[in-house]
Amino acid sequence: MIKSPKAHNTILVDHQEYYNCKDSWECYDLTRPVNQKFWSEGRYAYAEGGHLAYQSVKNGGVLVNRRIIWLKPDIVIVVDEMYTGKPHTYNQFFHLNNRGTVSGSGDRYVYQSERTRAEIQMIAHGLSSKITATYISRQYNKLEDNKTIVTAFTGESFTSAFTVIALSDASIQNRLSVEKIKVESSFKDITFKDNQIEALNIRFGELFYTVVVAHEEYSSPTDTFVADGCVGFGSAVVFDRIKKEKNIGTVLLW
Repeated sequence: MIKSPKAHNTILVDHQEYYNCKDSWECYDLTRPVNQKFWSEGRYAYAEGGHLAYQSVKNGGVLVNRRIIWLKPDIVIVVDEMYTGKPHTYNQFFHLNNRGTVSGSGDRYVYQSERTRAEIQMIAHGLSSKITATYISRQYNKLEDNKTIVTAFTGESFTSAFTVIALSDASIQNRLSVEKIKVESSFKDITFKDNQIEALNIRFGELFYTVVVAHEEYSSPTDTFVADGCVGFGSAVVFDRIKKEKNIGTVLLW
């Protein structure tokens, strides 16, 4: 129960665990991790990782990939990507600290503890969510009651889901605002499809960022993207709008 995939902050495909526990110490059906990347410098950090557990024919061939963008120190963006050509159902699990409370529904939640406040906003097509009773274990063989946010959504082919988490001191009541915006080509007079590249405008207190994430190679080297007036090129790019950044931005991944 505590060692299973759904007991972790991860994503399941078609309600299937991607490894199994034999006993307290041994697991089987382990899989190969892929796309392992990490970068951290100055204001931002980036991490990425996927696995091949759902690549078999019986699972319809799904490559699950998770990307984390940290806009230090306040905002964390989780980007889940599911590469497949068939319909599937997806569930995400966000396990919280039981020393605080969680409230909300749909695509918005707030976690509040004595020291910390976290606003959570989710973006995925057809997403539903709920707060579920679970457990947490800080000591071996000792369980405590806990709360977990569980999402559910479906996709016919490539599917993505964004989760933005804004952190602050418990006394600060900033409101997180996340808006999905269109991404256009600078030269081809087209709007890119969501399976190619997506962008978010994120506001939190006095902060304002535009974040662009590409899911595939979306253009030739002679093209750039435009998202709410921000022009750039790359697979993960951040524009600090408070600093008037609208050209190039900071490229986290080419």
